[in-house]
Amino acid sequence: MLVIPRTILDAVVAHARAESPHECCGLLAGVPGRVTHHFPLRNDLASPSEFLTNARDLLDAMKAARLAGVEVLAFYHSHPTAVPVPSRKDLERNYWGESMVHLIVGLAGPEPEVRAWWLGEADYRPADWAVVDE
Repeated sequence: MLVIPRTILDAVVAHARAESPHECCGLLAGVPGRVTHHFPLRNDLASPSEFLTNARDLLDAMKAARLAGVEVLAFYHSHPTAVPVPSRKDLERNYWGESMVHLIVGLAGPEPEVRAWWLGEADYRPADWAVVDE
């Protein structure tokens, strides 16, 4: 179970909205099972249908997480015009394996929808997660 404070989830959704019509991406870090840090990353492709994480941003986020004494727990990205279900490209470009949860923010509907997934090489399954008010 991954627990995400509402303020951090709100920041993830705000990042997705700010980058729309392009996909956004970022990392969530914390202690096992609980997110405490949010690291927005740049999408070098600036595309509405795919992303390429900016390498410098990723290295800086990993360093900041290490200095804060937390571990990366989840990766997130958005689908500006689609539902928050992993695409074929998401599976093909999953370099994290099943080591972390993947959150997808879907902006296709009237309200943002966020879902969490475990991504494999050729398939995916829902991940347990919860939002908490703090």
